[in-house]
Amino acid sequence: MAMASKRSAKSKGLRLSGSRAANSPTSSTTSSSKQFLETSVDGLSSPASSSARSKTPYSFSESVPSDAKENVTVTVRFRPLNPREIRQGEEIAWYADGETVVRNEYNPSLAYAYDRVFGPTTTTRQVYDVAAQHIISGSMEGINGTIFAYGVTSSGKTHTMHGDQRSPGIIPLAVKDAFSIIQETPNREFLLRVSYLEIYNEVVNDLLNPAGQNLRIREDAQGTFVEGIKEEVVLSPAHALSLIAAGEGIYASYFFF
Repeated sequence: MAMASKRSAKSKGLRLSGSRAANSPTSSTTSSSKQFLETSVDGLSSPASSSARSKTPYSFSESVPSDAKENVTVTVRFRPLNPREIRQGEEIAWYADGETVVRNEYNPSLAYAYDRVFGPTTTTRQVYDVAAQHIISGSMEGINGTIFAYGVTSSGKTHTMHGDQRSPGIIPLAVKDAFSIIQETPNREFLLRVSYLEIYNEVVNDLLNPAGQNLRIREDAQGTFVEGIKEEVVLSPAHALSLIAAGEGIYASYFFF
């Protein structure tokens, strides 16, 4: 399990490497998956850039191999206007038309189709159940998967990926599910490792190791990896989340202190 936060491109993400389980299927590489993800991001930029008033707050994307083929699905979630936006007279420029279409409020003929669209009343749990839970299940079977949120500043990426105690985000929900699967599969051995990295201006930094700066991305027979990235074996959900919290602290020290 590798955590990734891509700040310069306004994205937050979670990459799940295939768990090393006894008799698990062979994990496919993520190199071609990464190319698909970059293509999907370009497609997602269209609605958000069409209007300065656009409230298509953020886009949530995922990648998981299915039947030995790379598969990418793109999900959009809307957030409601916050009190400051309401006071400033902001307006809704984009809205969810059904479960798969995003439509422009001022030009209804302008619309974009996605795999799934969630309205502003949708909970993070609902988004996770539909768009992310099967990625976690697949990763525990040895299949590589990636989940990331993409959007402009203040669009809700942190809320969805991290959440809070009242409404846990995608990351804590994923960690909880991973350990639940382990408990429910006593006849299998699992090894879960967490790494946490940042990509900023095309530079990869290790958020669990302050000395891990400007790391190189490499490929070998097993797939794509970050050379020298620190990986911590985790034994409980609390342990995994504590490492993520520690990584956030290192990021703060890089840029704010």
